[in-house]
Amino acid sequence: MLRSASRILGYRLTADDGEVGRCVDFLLEPPAWSVRYVLVDTDPRFEQQLGKRSVGVSPLRLRKSDWTSRRWGLDGTRQQLDMQPERAPGLQSLKQLLGFGLDDVEGNVGHIEDLIVDDDTWCCRYLVINGEIRLYGRKTLVPMEWLGDLHVDEHRIEARVPRALIHGQPEYRPEAPVYHLHGTDPGALPSDESSVPPSWRHNPPLAWASALHWGTRGLRAALAPIARERQRRI
Repeated sequence: MLRSASRILGYRLTADDGEVGRCVDFLLEPPAWSVRYVLVDTDPRFEQQLGKRSVGVSPLRLRKSDWTSRRWGLDGTRQQLDMQPERAPGLQSLKQLLGFGLDDVEGNVGHIEDLIVDDDTWCCRYLVINGEIRLYGRKTLVPMEWLGDLHVDEHRIEARVPRALIHGQPEYRPEAPVYHLHGTDPGALPSDESSVPPSWRHNPPLAWASALHWGTRGLRAALAPIARERQRRI
């Protein structure tokens, strides 16, 4: 299931023998953009036993969460947990990544506002880009496969696709869970414009996320509302 990473921050983690602590960050591994560790601020009593304030826990240790309780259960006891160093070379902090700019060949597109992760595989699937002026103020979903080089010192990341494809991406609406838009097999998408449902032309489902799977006519149909809006504003 696809989840907003930033909304998971603050969840409490509990082992079989008691509280571990609170999730404060994710450590990501580019360029695959998978979650390597969940960074946890430990409970004060456990901190005394452990001798450190923060630990990195593998997400493979996490059980399925009761999302309404904002808690995660962890396999095993606290002492059995394979606690890893909270910082490791080559890993990227989620909290640091938020606010980075996204640049294409035309310049800045917007800034990163959130990350969408798959809580089955712990792979990052989409960036949520706040487009401000360049994307008409929309929050847009951009597939991780479209990303290029990460420039940490410059607080930006490159997109390897033209802006027209980013413009055609579906809008992110926090009140509409992303997984509700991700149910269609991309290989089954129609290539004939006449067979594209009208609602898809204005708000294409997330299964259209990779434009490489779109038919030429389907892509044109999805981008048509954007072209009309531009024409109207001129």
